[in-house]
Amino acid sequence: MSFSKLLGLFFSWKGQLGRSVYAFTGIALFIVKWNLDRLISFFTYDSFPSPFAYLLPVTDFGSVKELSNEVLLMLAMALPFIYVGIVLTVKRLRSLHWPLLTCVLFFLPFINLLFFFLLCILPKPIASSQEEEGREKKPKYWLDRMIPKGMVTCAVFSAGLSAALGALLVSLSLTTKIGQDYGWGVFVGLPFVMGLVSAVTYGHHTRRKASQCQAVACLSLAFSFLFLLLLAIEGILCLAMAAPIALPLACLGGWVGYMIQNQSSFNPSLALFLATFLLMGFEKKALPKAPLFSVRSEVFVNASPEEIWNNVVTFSELPPAEDWLFDLGIACPTCATIEGTGVGAIRHCNFTTGAFVEPITVWDEPNVLAFDVTAQPPPMKEISPYDIHPPHLDGHLESKRGEFRLERMEDGKTRLIGTTWYKHHMWPASYWKLWSDFLIGRIHQRVLKHVKKLSETD
Repeated sequence: MSFSKLLGLFFSWKGQLGRSVYAFTGIALFIVKWNLDRLISFFTYDSFPSPFAYLLPVTDFGSVKELSNEVLLMLAMALPFIYVGIVLTVKRLRSLHWPLLTCVLFFLPFINLLFFFLLCILPKPIASSQEEEGREKKPKYWLDRMIPKGMVTCAVFSAGLSAALGALLVSLSLTTKIGQDYGWGVFVGLPFVMGLVSAVTYGHHTRRKASQCQAVACLSLAFSFLFLLLLAIEGILCLAMAAPIALPLACLGGWVGYMIQNQSSFNPSLALFLATFLLMGFEKKALPKAPLFSVRSEVFVNASPEEIWNNVVTFSELPPAEDWLFDLGIACPTCATIEGTGVGAIRHCNFTTGAFVEPITVWDEPNVLAFDVTAQPPPMKEISPYDIHPPHLDGHLESKRGEFRLERMEDGKTRLIGTTWYKHHMWPASYWKLWSDFLIGRIHQRVLKHVKKLSETD
């Protein structure tokens, strides 16, 4: 290949690209980028980046505080590779007759890996004039005989098959610990693949409309939730919290499946599920340390800090919760006790699921009470037809420390501030932070309002 053609391959937006050239060039560029980063790390860091580190974002954008010069240099060096990657992807999409807007999948973590794999294995699409003729002439494989031809029966079969495979991968990940549990693969990759596979399977005999493919994709997600519930793998609460991120990804997969259907006799479904499970195994090697988050809540109390202090250190039995959230099984605070006084005293904050053990680290009466968390109960009791205890109830939401701060106001009132610092080991961290912040905030409000009521009536 001449130098001008090589430049055209990397920088020109014109033309098309076959799957073999796309795959070889993409892998080669990754190897070049990795070795450039290793070279920079050789002069700036004590360790080299692992290839697994490129599978997922190093951290969530919300937890980025500052960027070092070395990181900025690596980001600057990544820009040409991003540009070339988009150029190559646009050419590959053009050869598949896909909308060029599909290249946005290039920027979605985890999905971009499946997207690259898909573009590397899909053959050249058959011409529309040859579609019916090809369908009649192609040999009848076992898949042709298995998939029903009726619209409704085919939809149920396609969604059920995709959901069963997805539930199987979740179960294998949780039981064998081969893949990362509750990570990008489970909450991002699998919904996308289930939606895609169900749409491709649904269009195996007859080309379907985009709306039909997306409806089947949503049905596959609903079936997978039902399987996970009936097989005692997960409860209703976790499934409900996963639905807002899983549903649009399943629809996105259904849209990609709509574009793939009937382009050739090749069905990428099994290969995609295997690739997803393989990436879930790599994900376990690639995940960074869980970021530390904080939740801050406050109330204004019509009392002095001296009058409030004792009600912060310990508080009596709370009345039954009126918040519907706690009726669903979320851990609900009931009372607080303490053994000793001052730094080193052990505080117990009791919940409906057990007790938090909180050694006091700061005792600044009547201003600040701070503590670490050395033991904690499950964050919820799952709603299920069975008595289950999913793995995410043990250590995936990890409280690290807490603090009560009392600030005297000029009008004689006190601002009572409660803060919890925590980590969670579920990904994408920024998505699950929305749920954990919401739940911890409601727990804060229940405690702070109770302390306010006790202090104002004393």
